[in-house]
Amino acid sequence: MKKILFSLLLVSVIIALASCGARRRTIYLPHIDNISASELAKNSSIYEAKIIPKDVLTISVNTITPEAALPFNLGSAAGSGVTNVTSASMTNVSLQTFVVDSEGNINYPVVGTIHVAGLSRVELEDKIKESIWPKYITEEPIVNVRFQNYKISVVGEVNKPGTFIMQNEQCTIFDALAQAGDLTIYGNRNNVLLIREDATGAKHITRIDLQSNSVISDPAIYYLQQNDVLYVEPNRAKSRQSMIGSADTFAVSIVGTLISLTALVLTLTR
Repeated sequence: MKKILFSLLLVSVIIALASCGARRRTIYLPHIDNISASELAKNSSIYEAKIIPKDVLTISVNTITPEAALPFNLGSAAGSGVTNVTSASMTNVSLQTFVVDSEGNINYPVVGTIHVAGLSRVELEDKIKESIWPKYITEEPIVNVRFQNYKISVVGEVNKPGTFIMQNEQCTIFDALAQAGDLTIYGNRNNVLLIREDATGAKHITRIDLQSNSVISDPAIYYLQQNDVLYVEPNRAKSRQSMIGSADTFAVSIVGTLISLTALVLTLTR
């Protein structure tokens, strides 16, 4: 009887240790309590995305007198049949979009070519305002710039892989993973692949450990950029499963069961 109790206790300890190890492999940032205030301070400033070639932007110019801003909002009335544009009617039609070309420029109404690559959204708003006021209009305008293609792709071992259009340009890596329904139990949290394209079109690859504090302390990792791709690799358990067919799995299960029964019988008969 004592031998049986000892065997059960040993099995329980092994299972408990295995469970602890599995938990450590699946949680995010297990050492977050050790991060210093100086490391957190690196992310204290608000991240602002920079415009790059192939970005799609909407730009609106608003003034107290709607007609004054009309030449800079040509997309608002284009094809709509609206000839007398008012502030009310402009809210019911879509704004013109501007695609940043390979040189980092857009062709803006009245002003002409504007170099926008490398600017933040706020910086471009200021640049357009300086370009049109007071040279072309006498009223001080309010300029609004928005990204229309701020998308992040998440693929691999996540519950809902796909490409997601983000509502603003301050998207963290955890925002993207949340959009994708989080990692599956088979996702490798220690080796997530980040593929990023810079303003020249060159691709850069970074390996990310979601259990490392660097995820929080490094803004280049914590904040994602437009068109970033996250690939979550499968862990070893999933890789092993892919190499074993259903027949092999059944055979391994039978063998394991027979070994357990044999061990139990030998224990009881001693």
